[in-house]
Amino acid sequence: MPSMGVILKNHNKSVLETEGQEEAVRQCNCRDKPNCPLQGHCLTTSSIYQADVLTEDGGSHTYFGLAEKDFKTRWSNRGRSFGTEKCKGETELSKLIWELGSGSIQYEIEWRAVAGCGSCRPGSGHCDLCLAEGLFILRGPCVDKRTEVVSECRHRRGFLLEFGGSSVPSL
Repeated sequence: MPSMGVILKNHNKSVLETEGQEEAVRQCNCRDKPNCPLQGHCLTTSSIYQADVLTEDGGSHTYFGLAEKDFKTRWSNRGRSFGTEKCKGETELSKLIWELGSGSIQYEIEWRAVAGCGSCRPGSGHCDLCLAEGLFILRGPCVDKRTEVVSECRHRRGFLLEFGGSSVPSL
């Protein structure tokens, strides 16, 4: 059994060797890397993404969305809304996909990240993620509704205190 001095020396050596090295941030955990939905960056957080829906008849539709957590989680939820009928009205993109599917129109979706920014922070008064998404929606023709731009930031809810619903308890 090694002495306490040898144990401490080995421990200090391993700590000091790894101290100067930064850990590489994992950007993709896809099993099939060439088919990653976001070209190897599916674990990107706080990002604005664009989905281009290309139809067999040459039509093109653009959708902008945001992912506060990693994109891959958001993407898998999108897949659920494309395949589950009770979720078909969740977003404008899922409505479009269901509309194309009911008309038997073949389509392909190309995903890409268009911006990265921070989400809502307590006391900031605004959410950069929602503002950036609104900017992309306002810039050009897309399937998103313009009312999304003026809707309340859903990321603020995580910082609100609630007392039995919306009422404050009486003293």
